[in-house]
Amino acid sequence: MRVGRLVSVIAVVMLAALVTGGGPAAGQSDYAQNGLTLHNKYRAKHGSPAMTLNQSLNAAAQKCAQYYAQRQTIDHSCPYKNGAGENLAGGAGTWDSVSFVQMGTQMWYDEVKDYDFNNPGFGMATGHFTQLVWKASTRLGIGHASVNGYTALVGLYNPAGNVEGQFPQNVARPR
Repeated sequence: MRVGRLVSVIAVVMLAALVTGGGPAAGQSDYAQNGLTLHNKYRAKHGSPAMTLNQSLNAAAQKCAQYYAQRQTIDHSCPYKNGAGENLAGGAGTWDSVSFVQMGTQMWYDEVKDYDFNNPGFGMATGHFTQLVWKASTRLGIGHASVNGYTALVGLYNPAGNVEGQFPQNVARPR
């Protein structure tokens, strides 16, 4: 990463913490704030409004991350998500939380390359991307947990995205 870009990223994170009153001092973890910043960067490319971190979604995402890490699998079966949309990443290894959130969010967004904007709709290969940029989803929760050499990342979205029939108005082409 170029130094200028790194300084810009740091400035955006600091500004977001000041504007929202967020950041770790207000009960937000570094990795959740980092995940929010990345989500909003990618969402802006598609004309989606900025999301905000939500304490109850963060708590639920953390419970889900712990649930998946303990089970050593990610399968969208977490009982704590309460109808929220869900993006998952997981695998063997113990990762630091900020790096894993960066990697997971990037993987979710990278599905954009397979999305057919001429035929909008749900696809198994693009569902993470479409949930990430879904315009109507405005609140975000991020959870991360490592248990016995397995790490899980959970993004929870409210309102949930990927609603059939609503893709054209919620997933726009990149600008």
